[in-house]
Amino acid sequence: MLYIIAKEVVIIDYINESQLRKGIVEGFLLMIIGQSVDLYGYEISQKFADIGVDDVSMGTIYPILTKFEKNNWVTTETRKSDEGPSRKYYALSKDGKLAKTDFISRFGTYIDIFESLR
Repeated sequence: MLYIIAKEVVIIDYINESQLRKGIVEGFLLMIIGQSVDLYGYEISQKFADIGVDDVSMGTIYPILTKFEKNNWVTTETRKSDEGPSRKYYALSKDGKLAKTDFISRFGTYIDIFESLR
Protein backbone atom coordinates (compact mmCIF):
# COMPACT_ATOMS: atom_id res chain seq x y z
CA MET A 1 0.00 0.00 0.00
CA LEU A 2 1.38 3.38 -0.97
CA TYR A 3 0.74 6.44 1.18
CA ILE A 4 1.37 9.87 -0.25
CA ILE A 5 1.09 12.82 2.08
CA ALA A 6 0.81 16.24 0.51
CA LYS A 7 -0.46 19.27 2.40
CA GLU A 8 -2.35 17.10 4.89
CA VAL A 9 -4.12 15.10 2.17
CA VAL A 10 -3.48 11.37 2.29
CA ILE A 11 -3.93 9.42 -0.93
CA ILE A 12 -3.99 5.67 -0.53
CA ASP A 13 -3.27 3.38 -3.49
CA TYR A 14 -5.67 0.54 -2.67
CA ILE A 15 -5.50 -1.21 -6.02
CA ASN A 16 -2.33 -2.61 -7.52
CA GLU A 17 -2.54 -1.26 -11.07
CA SER A 18 -0.46 -4.06 -12.56
CA GLN A 19 -3.00 -6.62 -11.35
CA LEU A 20 -5.86 -4.53 -12.68
CA ARG A 21 -4.24 -4.22 -16.10
CA LYS A 22 -3.15 -7.83 -16.45
CA GLY A 23 -6.31 -9.21 -18.04
CA ILE A 24 -7.20 -5.95 -19.74
CA VAL A 25 -3.95 -5.92 -21.74
CA GLU A 26 -4.75 -9.38 -23.12
CA GLY A 27 -8.20 -8.22 -24.18
CA PHE A 28 -6.84 -5.04 -25.72
CA LEU A 29 -4.29 -7.14 -27.61
CA LEU A 30 -7.09 -9.26 -29.09
CA MET A 31 -8.90 -6.09 -30.11
CA ILE A 32 -5.78 -4.49 -31.62
CA ILE A 33 -4.95 -7.56 -33.69
CA GLY A 34 -8.59 -7.83 -34.73
CA GLN A 35 -8.59 -4.31 -36.18
CA SER A 36 -6.06 -5.22 -38.87
CA VAL A 37 -5.54 -7.97 -41.42
CA ASP A 38 -2.29 -8.83 -39.65
CA LEU A 39 0.38 -7.14 -37.53
CA TYR A 40 3.91 -7.90 -36.38
CA GLY A 41 5.17 -7.34 -32.83
CA TYR A 42 6.52 -3.81 -33.15
CA GLU A 43 3.37 -2.64 -34.96
CA ILE A 44 1.33 -4.03 -32.07
CA SER A 45 3.37 -2.08 -29.50
CA GLN A 46 2.87 1.06 -31.61
CA LYS A 47 -0.90 0.47 -31.63
CA PHE A 48 -0.83 0.30 -27.81
CA ALA A 49 1.06 3.61 -27.76
CA ASP A 50 -1.45 5.12 -30.21
CA ILE A 51 -4.31 4.42 -27.79
CA GLY A 52 -2.37 5.90 -24.87
CA VAL A 53 -1.10 2.68 -23.34
CA ASP A 54 2.56 3.29 -24.04
CA ASP A 55 4.03 1.32 -21.16
CA VAL A 56 3.20 -2.12 -22.56
CA SER A 57 6.60 -3.51 -23.51
CA MET A 58 7.55 -6.14 -26.03
CA GLY A 59 8.47 -8.25 -22.99
CA THR A 60 4.76 -8.19 -22.10
CA ILE A 61 3.37 -8.54 -25.62
CA TYR A 62 5.37 -11.56 -26.84
CA PRO A 63 4.46 -13.94 -23.98
CA ILE A 64 0.79 -13.08 -24.51
CA LEU A 65 1.15 -13.72 -28.26
CA THR A 66 2.72 -17.10 -27.42
CA LYS A 67 -0.25 -17.86 -25.18
CA PHE A 68 -2.61 -16.85 -28.00
CA GLU A 69 -0.76 -19.21 -30.37
CA LYS A 70 -1.12 -22.10 -27.89
CA ASN A 71 -4.84 -21.31 -27.55
CA ASN A 72 -5.18 -21.18 -31.36
CA TRP A 73 -6.42 -17.60 -31.11
CA VAL A 74 -3.95 -16.32 -33.70
CA THR A 75 -2.52 -17.52 -36.95
CA THR A 76 1.05 -16.58 -37.77
CA GLU A 77 3.10 -16.05 -40.89
CA THR A 78 6.81 -15.24 -41.06
CA ARG A 79 7.79 -12.87 -43.86
CA LYS A 80 11.07 -11.44 -45.03
CA SER A 81 11.60 -7.76 -44.32
CA ASP A 82 13.55 -5.24 -46.39
CA GLU A 83 14.40 -3.47 -43.12
CA GLY A 84 16.12 -6.31 -41.27
CA PRO A 85 15.30 -9.81 -40.05
CA SER A 86 12.12 -11.66 -40.94
CA ARG A 87 8.97 -10.64 -39.10
CA LYS A 88 6.27 -12.81 -37.60
CA TYR A 89 2.80 -11.50 -38.42
CA TYR A 90 -0.24 -12.27 -36.28
CA ALA A 91 -3.90 -12.42 -37.28
CA LEU A 92 -6.92 -13.51 -35.28
CA SER A 93 -8.16 -17.01 -36.00
CA LYS A 94 -11.82 -17.98 -35.77
CA ASP A 95 -11.29 -18.90 -32.09
CA GLY A 96 -9.44 -15.61 -31.55
CA LYS A 97 -12.39 -13.68 -32.93
CA LEU A 98 -14.65 -15.54 -30.49
CA ALA A 99 -12.26 -14.74 -27.62
CA LYS A 100 -12.29 -11.07 -28.66
CA THR A 101 -16.10 -11.02 -28.74
CA ASP A 102 -16.19 -12.67 -25.30
CA PHE A 103 -13.74 -10.10 -23.89
CA ILE A 104 -15.78 -7.20 -25.30
CA SER A 105 -18.97 -8.61 -23.79
CA ARG A 106 -17.46 -9.27 -20.35
CA PHE A 107 -15.56 -5.99 -20.23
CA GLY A 108 -18.72 -4.13 -21.26
CA THR A 109 -20.58 -5.78 -18.39
CA TYR A 110 -17.93 -4.61 -15.91
CA ILE A 111 -18.10 -1.09 -17.32
CA ASP A 112 -21.88 -1.12 -16.86
CA ILE A 113 -21.53 -2.33 -13.26
CA PHE A 114 -18.85 0.28 -12.57
CA GLU A 115 -21.06 3.05 -13.97
CA SER A 116 -24.05 1.89 -11.91
CA LEU A 117 -21.97 2.03 -8.73
CA ARG A 118 -20.31 5.37 -9.42
